[in-house]
Order: sequence, then C-alpha cells, then structure tokens
Amino acid sequence: MGGKVGGASLRTFAPMIFELPLAEEKVKPHQVTALHLMTALAFTGSGALFYLFYPPAKSWSIALFIAGLAILLAAIFRNKWIVRPGVNRILRFLELAVLLALCGFTYLKHWTPPAVMFGVLSAAVLFAIFWEQSANAAQFVTIDTTGIKLPLASRRRFIDWTDIDQVLFKYGTLTVNCSDNRLYQWTIGSTNFDKEAFEGFCNSQVEAGKAKRDKNNW
Repeated sequence: MGGKVGGASLRTFAPMIFELPLAEEKVKPHQVTALHLMTALAFTGSGALFYLFYPPAKSWSIALFIAGLAILLAAIFRNKWIVRPGVNRILRFLELAVLLALCGFTYLKHWTPPAVMFGVLSAAVLFAIFWEQSANAAQFVTIDTTGIKLPLASRRRFIDWTDIDQVLFKYGTLTVNCSDNRLYQWTIGSTNFDKEAFEGFCNSQVEAGKAKRDKNNW
C-alpha cells in the first residue's frame, strides 16, 4: 500500500509500518532571519567600537561596519532573497569566517567578553549551517508494531505502545495521548491510505500495550 505526498511518499509495508509526513517546515524563515540579524548587529556594533577605541583597526573596522549594515538592510528589506537556500548558505559561511577571525583576534588581545560573544555566535552559525542543510528533508512520524518514532526535531524520539493510551488521526492532525498525561500533536500532510485500517491497527497495538503494562505493574 502506498501513496504520494507533496513529492514525498507515504508507504506501508508488511509488517505494517505507517510513515506520516509532517506538514510543518523544519526550519522557519523567521529563525533564519533572526540569526542573520544577530550577526549583523554584532558586526555593526563591533565595527563602530573598534573604529572609536582601537585606532590600529580603523581601516577594517569600517569594512566590518559596512558588512554588518548590508546584512541588516538585506534581512529587513530583502528578506525573501536572503532566506533562499543558496544565498543563505553562502552568507552563513561568510559570517562564520568573519566571526571566527574576530573571535581569534579578541582572544589574542585578551578581550574576554567580545571573545566569548564571537565564539558563541560562531557556534550558533556553524550549527545553523548543518541544521538548515537538512531543512528540505521530509520529516515523518513512523508508526509500527514496536511503537511510534517521533520526528528528528522532537525532544523525545520514541514512544513504546505500553506508554500510549490513544492514537487519533482526524482532520489532518495526529494526536498521541500517553499514560503519563503527555500529549503529542502534529499536522500531517496529504495521505493516501485506509484510515480505518490505520485506526484499527493503532487500537489493537494500544490494547496490546495496555495488557503488557498491566502485567508489568501488578
């Protein structure tokens, strides 16, 4: 049994495995923009401070200030352009290179606060490069006889059937109620499988899980 969902496939296999594609984006555009804005403010602020208080850096501090101002204006007025994957990735690498240089420079000068700030920003940009690279990869909630495997972005990655009280899939929303009163919900993309078969499978697994849970807790 199988179907197509926005370029990603929804598949069931034997033994039964349901892969439900999430409709949400892994990386939101405003998250991409926010880090660019933070970097831009760091560049403009440090460029101005270097120009005013560290005369040997006057030449490149102006360039740093202009670079920060350019990123700031682009993030505000050309946001759709700056969040494009290709443009965003190139800009991230340029930001990382400048941040690492600033971190090294301030560290050698024993200026601890700015060194820490540039170090933290460097780590954030480096993480963003890898995280945003997989932004277009489809995410799934996978349901099979072992339990429910949650999407990559979830804090919890797996829920055993013994911990589940109910699974509902209605109006494009998948809801999982757990025995510890935790509730998980996801918006699911278009599906092409038998909803009754899915519901029957989940109900049977929940009942089997409850039986095991009761036996273990007597």
